[in-house]
Amino acid sequence: MIDEIYQKKLGLCRQLRQVTEDMVQLQPDKLVNEDRASEQMLRLLAERDGIIEQIDELDLELVGRDEAGTDGLRDAIRAELLKIQELNGQLEQMLQDSLAQLRAEVKKVKDGRQSQRAYFARASAEGAFIDKRR
Repeated sequence: MIDEIYQKKLGLCRQLRQVTEDMVQLQPDKLVNEDRASEQMLRLLAERDGIIEQIDELDLELVGRDEAGTDGLRDAIRAELLKIQELNGQLEQMLQDSLAQLRAEVKKVKDGRQSQRAYFARASAEGAFIDKRR
């Protein structure tokens, strides 16, 4: 019985690693510029959350049980979790790069809007303030 639970957990950990690898494969510039890539990232995040919830449920079943004879399975699970942890670091870096690109795009749009307002603003009857310090 306990071996079955550990087998399920190992399978879920492998699924989690695969989903995380799929997330890492997405390019930061594609996440910024393509709607399909961002939708795929959201789908993978939702799938990943579901897998993590299933693993948590199995962990609750394992609480207080005798774990004798499951060392091999526990070592395999530990190895998968270490791979996932490494992939999480890569994923975090990729998402930070995407966020930096998004911030740069937003800054470009803001600067463009400010330039347009400066050139195409309505003339006021009171005159305009000219900043001579610049």
